[in-house]
Amino acid sequence: MRIAVFHPGAMGSKLAAQLVAAGHEVHWVPDGRSEASVARAEEAGLIGTPFADAVGVAEAVLCSCAPQGAVDIAKQVGQAGFAGLYIEANPLSPTSLREAQWAVPEATFVDAGVVGPPPTGGPSPTHLMLSGAAADQAAELWAGTVVTPMVVGAEPGAASAAKSSYALYNKGKAALAVLAFQLAEKHGVTDALIAQQVRADAGSLKDPGLPDQLRSVAWRWGPEFDELAETLDVAGLDGDAARALRQVWTKLT
Repeated sequence: MRIAVFHPGAMGSKLAAQLVAAGHEVHWVPDGRSEASVARAEEAGLIGTPFADAVGVAEAVLCSCAPQGAVDIAKQVGQAGFAGLYIEANPLSPTSLREAQWAVPEATFVDAGVVGPPPTGGPSPTHLMLSGAAADQAAELWAGTVVTPMVVGAEPGAASAAKSSYALYNKGKAALAVLAFQLAEKHGVTDALIAQQVRADAGSLKDPGLPDQLRSVAWRWGPEFDELAETLDVAGLDGDAARALRQVWTKLT
């Protein structure tokens, strides 16, 4: 199958590489992208193609990018008249997800969300949550690869909810660890905090360099927490909790 991928970041490039490994012809659009993106695309075996041609030949589109760019990409693809399988693989709130779906009215829309590390065949599995009428069709694209598709619902929204639930726990825990290290540093007790890593629930406290390590993803995780906050609001839960943690990422950028 011919597939267009927007855009090959750390996760999207690895998902696309597994599509190549499965025998698909995978295109991407290098115009305006960074040297790092070019390197990732080349490593993944992607074919650099102008936007109109990439969408024009595609039978499926995979959108895997930072959440703040997802709706704009859907609008561009929809305006190009795309009528194939559109896989929206970003952590979006219900409102943003609907906007993305409405932006590709001729396409068959599949909601998706990735839980786990970029797929490389390591010990931690990469689960690709999928929902929508064509979720099974989307799952088949990664047959025989190290990506593990999981169909979690018949309607768009279920996959995003599954991804968001885990992201809230996993990245929320990371945000709390960043705050803990920052507080300990202010009082000169970092060693005392690290010493607590021996406890079963304190794995995030092993490395005092965690705040600096997470600066490279804070620009992307911040907007993800904006989406998480709205997702919690829609569910009648406490979105302000996610908004507070979002400030951790804001201050790291």
